[in-house]
Amino acid sequence: MNKMTRGEAHLILAAIRVLSHLNQRPPTPAEIADLLEDAESTVRLKLSLLHDMGAAVIVDSAFETHAEIRDYNLVESLAEEEGPAISEDLAAFDLMKEEEAEKMAHLFDSGEHEDRRQQKLAAMDDELEQFRKDKPVNPFGDD
Repeated sequence: MNKMTRGEAHLILAAIRVLSHLNQRPPTPAEIADLLEDAESTVRLKLSLLHDMGAAVIVDSAFETHAEIRDYNLVESLAEEEGPAISEDLAAFDLMKEEEAEKMAHLFDSGEHEDRRQQKLAAMDDELEQFRKDKPVNPFGDD
């Protein structure tokens, strides 16, 4: 993830503004992640990208790391949204996963799974009986 959309950037900057207002101090990446309900590593990566473009700065002090806004206008140069290729691939993947989940749900809900299990057990039982019948006679007579 080396690219960020304009919406994501504005969301991070808005979180910095809101938390700065509520806490009366610049927020930490963990606080931003909690507010956005996102992983802290993802937020740190996005903050790093914003830092690289000059829109935000990550301040490391002896006590904490916090984020501050520098020039929010720089995020306007970012793309509005990601390209359609990745979104189409993700939609196809989601559809495939939904179909797979439906198949599994149908398999267990319809009892088809139990029928298959019973058929396998019956086949194994038949094979065992056939093995017992076809068992060669011990030439030493120890049977």
